[in-house]
Amino acid sequence: MSVTDEVAPSDGGSEPSAPNLEAASPEAPSLEAHPAEVPSLEASSFEASSLEAPLAEEPSADNPSPGAPLPAPAPVKKTRSQRLRERLLWIRDHYCVMEPRTAGIYRWVVGFLCMADMMRHWSEARWFYSNEGVLTNHYHLFRPSSGYNFSVFHAFSSLGEVHLIFAFFVLCHFFFMIGWRTKLFSILSFVAVTSLDNRLVMVENGGYVVVNLVVAYAMFLPTGRRFSVDAWLRSWRERKERDVTELNERYKPDWAYKPYVSLAVLLVVLNLAVVYFFNVINKSGQLWRTGQTVHYVLFLNRMVTGAAVFFRELFPYWMTRPVTWGVLCLEALLVGWILSPYGKRVTRSLALIGILCLHTSFGVMMRLGPFAWFMIGWSMALISPPQWEAAERWYRRKSAPRLVVFDRGSPLAFALCRALSRLDCLELLRFEESAADAPSPELLAARDEATGAVFTGLAAFREIVQALPGGRFGYWIVRVGSLGLLGPILGFASRRRAELARFFGLAIPPRGPEAVAKSSPLRDRIWTGSVYARETLLVWVAVCSVLQAIAENKAVPTWAKPKMPSVMSATLVYPRMFQGWGMFAPNPITDDGSVSIDAVTLEGRHVDPFTGQTPDLDISDARGLGLGQIRQDYFNRIRLDRNKVFRQGLQDYLRNWHKETGRPEDELVAFDVYWVRAMCPPPGQKHSYNNEKIALLTYRKAGYRPPPGQPPLPPEPKVESADTVDGKTAAAASAPKLPEPLQNLLNLLHH
Repeated sequence: MSVTDEVAPSDGGSEPSAPNLEAASPEAPSLEAHPAEVPSLEASSFEASSLEAPLAEEPSADNPSPGAPLPAPAPVKKTRSQRLRERLLWIRDHYCVMEPRTAGIYRWVVGFLCMADMMRHWSEARWFYSNEGVLTNHYHLFRPSSGYNFSVFHAFSSLGEVHLIFAFFVLCHFFFMIGWRTKLFSILSFVAVTSLDNRLVMVENGGYVVVNLVVAYAMFLPTGRRFSVDAWLRSWRERKERDVTELNERYKPDWAYKPYVSLAVLLVVLNLAVVYFFNVINKSGQLWRTGQTVHYVLFLNRMVTGAAVFFRELFPYWMTRPVTWGVLCLEALLVGWILSPYGKRVTRSLALIGILCLHTSFGVMMRLGPFAWFMIGWSMALISPPQWEAAERWYRRKSAPRLVVFDRGSPLAFALCRALSRLDCLELLRFEESAADAPSPELLAARDEATGAVFTGLAAFREIVQALPGGRFGYWIVRVGSLGLLGPILGFASRRRAELARFFGLAIPPRGPEAVAKSSPLRDRIWTGSVYARETLLVWVAVCSVLQAIAENKAVPTWAKPKMPSVMSATLVYPRMFQGWGMFAPNPITDDGSVSIDAVTLEGRHVDPFTGQTPDLDISDARGLGLGQIRQDYFNRIRLDRNKVFRQGLQDYLRNWHKETGRPEDELVAFDVYWVRAMCPPPGQKHSYNNEKIALLTYRKAGYRPPPGQPPLPPEPKVESADTVDGKTAAAASAPKLPEPLQNLLNLLHH
């Protein structure tokens, strides 16, 4: 069995199941295989008594004495194919196996994050995704931001149409999150995130690439086998409990419990380690080595949050170096923890905690878009059996088993117990019918078998739910979410149990036969073919990604960078699945900047249409600019000379700004778009300096003359390039240097 071998769904499985993980070993020689070499004790005894030999024959290798051990067989030399097979089996067993529960948690977290990120972009629908904004779809189709560009959003023009496609994709992410038609909606979610990225490449950062990769891997993982609507519905079809005995026998089908084996598992873990590996080696600049990075990052007003502004005022300068070097060390350690094949109970736990702490701090302190939160979502793929076992032990200590007593004559009560048996993964619940002579039994009651305490109504619901995995937290979510009506709802269900059972068509036992998928030779062949096709596609993506990582990362020398064939480039560029990693590498940004607009309305008012306030052309005294990631990255990219062609869309948007406000007097008769920048404060200081403004775009309405009493329009400034950053090299050079021996050691390690 090869690395990608799977078991066909002969037992009703709809997902690839894990192969037998025991590697074949050569059989030891058996005594039955060599009867001639085994002396007969009876023959030897007979000959010794009947023959008159003066001396017994000396034992030898050819004639061993009775009872002597057989000589050890000669070691069998393994062939090259056997050694290769053993290595592949080792890789498979340590890196290519995933718990279905892990894939289910991965789907919940990633699906929720995709939904939240889609709604974040939806809030900017007018500005960036409709033809009323700064980049119309028809202009982007004829002048795409990059090669190999495809986006579903290009088919939607008006604001109403854009709202419609956003709503559709939010629903796709929601259905993927809950696991309904999981495979279909995982593919649609991938189309959604890549289309969103391709529609506005100008604001793309490493976080968008992480989103694309995380959702791409979800298509190849068994995300629908556990904790999903699909798994729930399938278990109801395949197992129809008929009495209390079957309720107490938990249903554990192979498709839900067998480990999943695929190259996708290796890639999702390896790629996560690659992110941190290149983030470490690409950070080779002077400011990282001297420990000044955290200082400069905290004073990037266009990127920091209000929490960072508050924190930097209290943050002592002497802590800058330890924190900067600590970030580098943690990222380096994460590579080893993620890839370690042994001691996963410790290494994977450390990796999960390290990623959570590192990226939570990034997400709280900086406006990086989806990067920090999706890295945490990506880390969910690291949960291995030791982490699940530890979580089970912890929850068992916190929870108490309960006996659920249900109304034996109520189909509604029996259906509720069937549902509870599927949710009770830790098997802390047992079921029992109510007494046959009970006049009016409770719909559901709970009993503590240790103390004999009986709970009914809302108290029974609480005790039952808290015995379920996650129920200690889920109970309060349901209690608050029901707005205090949980008790009345349970009372209504108890009183109207017969009517509700008839409405939902419930019966004891459940109607219909158990529907378990049957295997057939044709189905097995199709299944095997789909598995090989999937793994072949993954091999192709892996090869493309390796070459792309070598070509894109800054630490790789130029002579080693390959030229990517066009078919390989298309494979990765269409879905924006790049492998260049290096946030704030090789040095952090040392200058701050944003776009400000000095516009004059028809009534003579000076306003910045992006803020609705008076233009601010001095950011040296800023305490955070309050810009979201989409706007601040758009401002930062539109200033670049390579994006001059997209400034026409910005000009058209500003000329039509009064249509957005609905006030004719807000028509802009003149505006100047500036890139306003200032140098971040030097190490040990807290005030930016060297504020300057660079004109990117100017406009004066043809034939306009100010009415009497209004000042004349300001003269048009000279449009200049804002690509270069004066003083950046000087700031880096003025940073404190390490002692020469330590600097030489760091240079040696880097090279």
